[in-house]
Amino acid sequence: MVRALTQWIVSPVESIFLQVPRALLASILALAVDFTILEICIRLLSMHALAGAVIGYLAGGVLQYVLCSAWVFSTSLKADAVGFAAFTVLSLVGLGITWLVMLLVHDFGGAPVELAKLGAVGLAFTWNFLSRKYLLFRAEDKQIAAE
Repeated sequence: MVRALTQWIVSPVESIFLQVPRALLASILALAVDFTILEICIRLLSMHALAGAVIGYLAGGVLQYVLCSAWVFSTSLKADAVGFAAFTVLSLVGLGITWLVMLLVHDFGGAPVELAKLGAVGLAFTWNFLSRKYLLFRAEDKQIAAE
């Protein structure tokens, strides 16, 4: 029983009902990295908010890749370099969402950078999860290989 529970918690899964909370936890961890780097760039390095947002997003994306590949999705990528490149390309849309929200809400709207960043999180998470689930980590690849 303990072994089965440990495997259920630790091993990648196929069920979307388990993948969503795992992806959410992976996103929260990546967001912590992203947000910390954003704050360091702005507060300590005096960088523009958009530049800090891009750097933070990319750093969080690396953590996301590792967690999605090893823990969230049961279908792993065929080749690490190709998989990482595809993952990054899909993540660029999420980065575009983040950049656009930061531009509109912070730069043009005058809202605090933290509020703008939080506004982008839900939209970027939705895109990232769905694109990874249905375009990158597709379970149908296993079914084709089995046939």
